[in-house]
Amino acid sequence: MEALKIGGSWLITIVVGVISFGAVAAIFLNRSQISKFVVEVKGELVKCSWPWDPSESGMKKYRELIDSTTVVALTTLVLAAYTSGFDFLISRVVGWLVRF
Repeated sequence: MEALKIGGSWLITIVVGVISFGAVAAIFLNRSQISKFVVEVKGELVKCSWPWDPSESGMKKYRELIDSTTVVALTTLVLAAYTSGFDFLISRVVGWLVRF
């Protein structure tokens, strides 16, 4: 009987069981809305434009993906440097003002 306890406590076992039962009931009661959502997601994914052309091969196939990733990485570094510099400047100014 001890093997049936979750986390060593019957209370936790009962709470987890009730939550699980509630989740299953919610899924069962909303299955039509869930299936409609899945169909709509599939329809939207068909409209997606993927970052490579299937007819290309080699590294040429991933050129747009590599370029986009590079732009995102560089933009992230520039924004991190700007934020760090501004934070450093503000902390120095506030430190200087607090000394008075």
